[in-house]
Amino acid sequence: MMKFKVRDGNFIKSENSTNKMMYHVIIALLPIVIFSFYKNGILPVVKGYGNILSMFRPLVMVIIPMIVGVFVEYIYYYIRGDKKDFNYLINESFAMIPGLFIGLIISLNTPIWLVIIVSIIASLSKVLCGGFGKNIFNPALFGVLFITLFFKSFVGGYLNLYEIDTISAATPLANLSANGGILDYNSAVGTYGSLLNFFIGNIPGSLGETSSLLCILGFIYLCINKVIKFRIPLYYIAVVFIISLIVGLCNNLGIWYSLFHVLSGGLLFGAIFMATDPVTTPISKFGQILAGILLGILTMSFRLLTSYPEGVLLSILIINVLTIFINKLSIKINFNKLLKGIIIGFLMVLVIVFSLLVGNYLKNERVKQVDFIIDSKVVGNKTTYRARGRGYTGNNAITLDITFLGDKIVDISLVKSTETYIGLVNNANYLNIIVDNQDNLDDIDTVSGATYTSKYIKQLVGKVVEYHENN
Repeated sequence: MMKFKVRDGNFIKSENSTNKMMYHVIIALLPIVIFSFYKNGILPVVKGYGNILSMFRPLVMVIIPMIVGVFVEYIYYYIRGDKKDFNYLINESFAMIPGLFIGLIISLNTPIWLVIIVSIIASLSKVLCGGFGKNIFNPALFGVLFITLFFKSFVGGYLNLYEIDTISAATPLANLSANGGILDYNSAVGTYGSLLNFFIGNIPGSLGETSSLLCILGFIYLCINKVIKFRIPLYYIAVVFIISLIVGLCNNLGIWYSLFHVLSGGLLFGAIFMATDPVTTPISKFGQILAGILLGILTMSFRLLTSYPEGVLLSILIINVLTIFINKLSIKINFNKLLKGIIIGFLMVLVIVFSLLVGNYLKNERVKQVDFIIDSKVVGNKTTYRARGRGYTGNNAITLDITFLGDKIVDISLVKSTETYIGLVNNANYLNIIVDNQDNLDDIDTVSGATYTSKYIKQLVGKVVEYHENN
């Protein structure tokens, strides 16, 4: 009978366990939670806005989805007859982690009942795939995408009570998107102070995304403790910077435009904390580089070419889907350095070509948007302009007839629209509200459920008013 000899092999042992890694992530997120509590809870009350209940809303937005996540997993395993105790759910299944991320990426004013739904969907997307380590999608992002698709009209805004009263614009990226992706420094950055405000975090946004400084410190902490790999965030952010730099140069904008894109929205938070999830992102060095480059291209495509001003959430979920193919590709060409270099080189050339095409496209679109007056006619002492402008669904989505008597608007009528939620605008009698409050356009609230559509209508009316005054 043949005997097999067994001997000890050479192994590299890491001191990091999954448990330790998850707690390192929580530690890295803790300063962000504290800052968001100060910015969106304490500061507004100090400034005279809100009360003790509104002050604790940022913490409630984080705690509730964490609790819901634990109970959803508990109930799921209980129904399956595989009852897990809370120690397992917290220390091995990490049921609270998706909820923590949900609280940090969802808008501040989202109704609590909807936060609970997000948490349920996120937890189910995890356990139905087999639990921790087997989920295909990042649970938190999947949950937020679900409500974005099916409960969009109920999702609240990102501004806290103090920002609502002091900032006339929405989030920086929403403001940029509303103006076709290109704005001058004063309009894009000046509205919120300076780029230093973007770096520190004194701008509107979700709880976790505003402070670039704390995200960077979290990245350093996680890299030092070998919790995440640096390649995905590094290449992701670098590609966003390169694309925005070239697009900016095509439109006579300085390097501030690139910094604006890097420091705005959920890019840093998503790149550092979401795109580095070891379960749903590539495992090889080459795969991580590939994912980072693709994430940058996808994010800037969404930001500059669609009506979705952010792009990080969808980009990461798309890479989640592609991860299995990226991993297979990495295995096949693992020892072929030349082929790896060719693929990465091709993608970087694609980045440059893509940037030039988008930059020139936006430049041409800006020229078109100058000619927003389609027609004008004078009948007696009344002047009517037919104006066409940008909407949530893209350029030239809204056409209005705006009639002036002297220097005052006396009527606004909708001629044509491709907007999905234009019915909500009509139901709110929004055009008549603009007529009645034309001297204070900035103070007119948008329509709930049709925020962007109503914002674009108001902006188009403002442009026509300015044109009428100058002509």
